[in-house]
Formats: sequence, C-alpha cells, structure tokens
Amino acid sequence: MRRASRLLLAFLAPLAVAAAVFLVPGLSSKKAVVVPAGAGPSAAEPDPSGRTSSESRAAAEALAALPRDQRAPALRMAEDEDAAPSPERADLDALYGTYHPYFVRGDLNGDGRTDFAQAFVETGPGGWFHVAVFLGKADGGFEKPVWIEKAVSLAAGDLSIERTILIVVPDLSLDDARRWRWDPVDRKFVDADATSGLRDDADDTSPDGPPRVRV
Repeated sequence: MRRASRLLLAFLAPLAVAAAVFLVPGLSSKKAVVVPAGAGPSAAEPDPSGRTSSESRAAAEALAALPRDQRAPALRMAEDEDAAPSPERADLDALYGTYHPYFVRGDLNGDGRTDFAQAFVETGPGGWFHVAVFLGKADGGFEKPVWIEKAVSLAAGDLSIERTILIVVPDLSLDDARRWRWDPVDRKFVDADATSGLRDDADDTSPDGPPRVRV
C-alpha cells in the first residue's frame, strides 16, 4: 500500500509542476525579480531640483561645514522658487524646458569629469547669494566647494556654462555677466575676461551654437 502511494505521488508531482508552468501566466517565460530591501532611485537620477543624490549630498556637506567658520553666514541651497519672475526668465524656461537658474553642471576644469555649480542664498535678511563649484572626483564624488562669488545679488539672474566657463548673470534683463574659468596652476577660478583680454561684452560662442549650456 505504501509503495503504491509513493508511486502515485511520484507520478502526480511532475504533473502538478507542469500544470503550474502552463496555467500560471508568465511563469514559463519570466524569472522572479527580487528587489533588495530599501532599494531606491539610482544615485545618478536627478530629483526635481535637477541634482543627483551625490550632488545634493556634496552641497549639503558643504553647508554642514559652514558653521565651523564663525564668519560664515547661514546659507541654504537656492532653489528655482528663489528666482524672481521676469519675461527673460520665462523665455529661458520655454527654451530649455527644464530650467534650474541656480544649478548647472558641466566639465569646468577640463578633466573629463562632471562638475557642478550651485548657488546658495542667505537665510537672513538681504537675500544675498553665494556661488560655489564642486569639482568631480574619479570615484564619482565631489571635492570640497570652491567659492566663486559671495554676497551677490542673483534673484533676477542665473548661472550657466559656456564650454568650460562658468557665467554668473546678476540680472537677466541687463547685458552684464561675470565669467569664471579654472586656473590649473593656482587651482582656483579666475576672471576669464581679465586673464584672456576679452571685453566684458565679448562673445566667444559660435554663431550657430546655443548661447548657453544648461543641465
């Protein structure tokens, strides 16, 4: 009797497995995907601010380090909402589709790695902006910030990049911009126009090229 039961079980078990393969949708062609607990978006995936998680982390760490300097004002990362509305800004928004006035990325020191520039705004009265560049490292992280501008008016302006030049525009309605380039010898950003002999209103972009590079 026991032998007959075992023979019956041996016959029915493969039959049940075969029936499951053909009757359960997708079981025969798809493998189960196990998602690790706590898995989140890729570190390279931008959030609504335009920054990736590694870029946001580098900026947050820079803010956390500021209180150690008693002379440093209280800052926070400037966001899109800190920009004053204007016809010029509306045009840029329509042109780029995704436009972040106070954040832009590119290769600013020519080493083939992605860098980014971020503006910060003072939390106290006055609303002064401070601009920093974070140079990319080989491991995918970023170096400590290189501060380019401090206590400047930028509510009506923005940041952009032309090739390896960071451009700080205080007011989009005015023909005025400050251009900064990386000096590999002194390892700092210097006035591109002062060091190259270009006029303040000089434009070194090609006539057919885009006037500005965004994120």
